Amino acid sequence: MGTKENPTPHDAYEKAEPDEPMFVLLARDPIAPALVRMWARARELAAREMRDMEKVREADECADRMEDWHNDHPDHGFNKV
Repeated sequence: MGTKENPTPHDAYEKAEPDEPMFVLLARDPIAPALVRMWARARELAAREMRDMEKVREADECADRMEDWHNDHPDHGFNKV
């Protein structure tokens, strides 16, 4: 599971092309874990290689950690996003 300080091999920010659009979800967004899990299920259905499944597992772990972070920081909510 990557962070800003410790990116993983699947880190999109590090691999993004200089002009490539991206969308970042932060743990402070209460719906982020659900959106990450939705992406993981869609990616799982489209997976063609084991490497894709590693990304799915990392996404699920990220969603879990987002929930943990959000639970540990209850003062962050929709008004703080």
